[in-house]
Amino acid sequence: MNFNIAIISHDRLELFEKRTLNFLEKHGICFEKVSIFVSDLSYISYLPLSKKYGFNLLNSDNNLLKYNNNSVLNARNNIIQYYEKGALVLEMDDDVEDIIDFNTNKPVENFVKLINDSFEKIKDGGLFGFSSQANRFFSSGKDQWGLYTIINSCLGYINDKRIRLTVEEKEDYERVLEFYILSLPILKRGGYGIKTRYWKNKGGIQSRYSFEKRLNVQRDSCMALNTLFPELTRIQVRKNGLFDLRFRRINIL
Repeated sequence: MNFNIAIISHDRLELFEKRTLNFLEKHGICFEKVSIFVSDLSYISYLPLSKKYGFNLLNSDNNLLKYNNNSVLNARNNIIQYYEKGALVLEMDDDVEDIIDFNTNKPVENFVKLINDSFEKIKDGGLFGFSSQANRFFSSGKDQWGLYTIINSCLGYINDKRIRLTVEEKEDYERVLEFYILSLPILKRGGYGIKTRYWKNKGGIQSRYSFEKRLNVQRDSCMALNTLFPELTRIQVRKNGLFDLRFRRINIL
């Protein structure tokens, strides 16, 4: 395993172990290559888990972190700054249950091989990810290159310190846009889907957000990115008032 795994976690100790850590352990991941970026409030409670599994535990007190680690945005920027330029970084959320192989509609048999193969496809620099849903119906079922959504739940990239995320939400869209502007390859592996429960698990970012707060943050983030990249993005509003960002299908690499 020649890649690093970075995970952001806040107030999800039991869920984190039950879901993501169990998934990684099942696939024989070397936990010395795993770093968990936690909020200061969560640090003490995560220490026993760190000792049990042997992963690196990082919060704002770590001198290697450039930013305060108490927001998802800062933590994602800390990950970029923490690893060396050119490092292979796989970012995962703390509530990932599995990766589904749409060829078999079953959990992927060899996760490490899948990630190594994905990094090989972008070996000269770039970004890759998977379908956001574990349902084949919502996916292309194939590899696609260009301006496609790459969800933060599980994505990999060749670390490039020119990337600097600025929005509190939709930062996964911002990451794609920055890679695109830098003419770096973006690969969506539509043959695989992420099994997780978006916004339904306790803890994490939603423990800090009311629905109204989430609505305002998503709106502001979408508008900021649409202002920065008007030719590449458009805004779509759901019936419940939540703002979404969509990529325009033009000028695809």
